[in-house]
Amino acid sequence: MKKLAVVFIAMALFVGFAMADRAIDPVPETQGIVTSTTIDAVGNFASTSEIQWRITTEAAGLPGVPALDDGAIYESVYTEDTASNGIGLILYDKELDVETSAQISGQWNIEAVKELAFVGIDGARVTSSDVIFVDGAATSDATTDFVICPFAADVTETFPAFCNRAEAGSTIDMTVANVRTTSTDRFVESSADHPVELNHDILVTELIEDLPSMGTASAYMEVLIQEGSGASPDNLMERIEFTEETTITGDITTFEKLMHYESGMVR
Repeated sequence: MKKLAVVFIAMALFVGFAMADRAIDPVPETQGIVTSTTIDAVGNFASTSEIQWRITTEAAGLPGVPALDDGAIYESVYTEDTASNGIGLILYDKELDVETSAQISGQWNIEAVKELAFVGIDGARVTSSDVIFVDGAATSDATTDFVICPFAADVTETFPAFCNRAEAGSTIDMTVANVRTTSTDRFVESSADHPVELNHDILVTELIEDLPSMGTASAYMEVLIQEGSGASPDNLMERIEFTEETTITGDITTFEKLMHYESGMVR
């Protein structure tokens, strides 16, 4: 039996005077990291990627955190772990791009795209997991210090304190697989005129016509929002918790899940 699962999630936050993330300025010296991997083989394979990133404007620097007296801190993590447990036909492409300079809407600090096709021999399986995470916190400060728009201060003169985090990811465990995943986030910016974003998409389809992917696929998203407001910038005025997970097991013709988090004064 053909099975179909298509899910779309959008998490977009701008409620009243709760001002959401303002992102963080880059350090003066920036870096770019790019890797590209292609495998076309019959055999056993493994591939892993991991980046852990912390950046702060706290005067005491990272060793002074978690005592965030003034300023902001952001943390982001991306991991991927893919491996087979036996011999199989393998087609694997992975592009990873990390950019530490300030980005604007449509650009990313972390971007990872993975395509995987696999057919196990004698019961061999392939497992693959991806996780992307962003967490930001800041004390309150003058709106004009962070937003280019000259009318932003008419809404609120103070950009309130916040503590927001979002995480999304997916996992597969399959004997036959045709999978594409995309993970992106943006949190380093020169102004708060662009929202903080996080995205994770997974698409599982037939390997060829009438040969579905076989096994288990799952994807999830978790969001925690804690916000001040223009009227009370240093007090907790809004709290939102969101979780969702979808799992499918069997012969998979289509499983698609699109997860999007967006948070900012200007959206």
